[in-house]
Amino acid sequence: MKKVLIASLLLVFITALTFAQNLKPERQLIKNGNNQIEIFVYGQGDVSLILAAGNGRPAAQFEELATAIAANGIQVITYNYRTLGASTGVIENITLHDYANDLMAIVDNLKLTKVYLGGKTYGNRVVRTASQDHSDKVAGVILIGAGGDVNPSKETMELYKQYTDPNISKEEWMRLQGLLMYAPGNENLAKIDAEQGEFPVLAGEQVKASNRTPKDEWSMGGIAPMLILTCLDDRVALPESALSIAKKRRNTWLVGLPNCGHNMLNERGDDIKELIVNFIKKTPSDEIKAAKP
Repeated sequence: MKKVLIASLLLVFITALTFAQNLKPERQLIKNGNNQIEIFVYGQGDVSLILAAGNGRPAAQFEELATAIAANGIQVITYNYRTLGASTGVIENITLHDYANDLMAIVDNLKLTKVYLGGKTYGNRVVRTASQDHSDKVAGVILIGAGGDVNPSKETMELYKQYTDPNISKEEWMRLQGLLMYAPGNENLAKIDAEQGEFPVLAGEQVKASNRTPKDEWSMGGIAPMLILTCLDDRVALPESALSIAKKRRNTWLVGLPNCGHNMLNERGDDIKELIVNFIKKTPSDEIKAAKP
């Protein structure tokens, strides 16, 4: 009996290991005009989800989340913004529409249908712009930390300005990463972000791109069904901002998560995965998808 049990457990382990290996992302380089976009494709499925990272953050930010979602039969694509990894392109004097066009170039190059767009913090501005510009191609939008409607405190805005200063020291960046991005007591998680790299030049230029884009050109994210995930200790993208967005549009689900801040991926990754998979697989219904604003 023991031998049978051990053999069964070994088979389960080998199967799980093989499945995990199959979920290793496929790296591709695609073109959008003169720009090159480095993408990472996780798994396969009838439904695809493209994830846009946070302000000045690399695609590596999504590695664990993308793997977990793809294990549920949803194809997940992450990508590096211009100037990160093998991605190239101008980041000066552009707008959110340029970042949205890069994202939609992924949709076109991979010939994707039934596409969901997910954005983490700054990335949700990119996906909202893309959904608003190309509503016919978007099945749903997922915002992970939704700002833009209610401004943070003056103190937080000043700290964030320092955080995106291209001349910031690594030590100060690390301190502000913990202070601004995490709930009290979770500041040590900033070491995970530091391992992925600091990119304050891109972060600063992305803020400028957002400021150049009129709010009414991106804030509502088009007409696709939307899931908004907000953390109750987020001092940058305030929960009040997420509530404001949800109250202004139809077909919107709002979830508030406790004990996490702006960089919630490292604090509530399992919850975020479950909520995203359920949104894509179970809600909204076909009737809601077809609803008009």
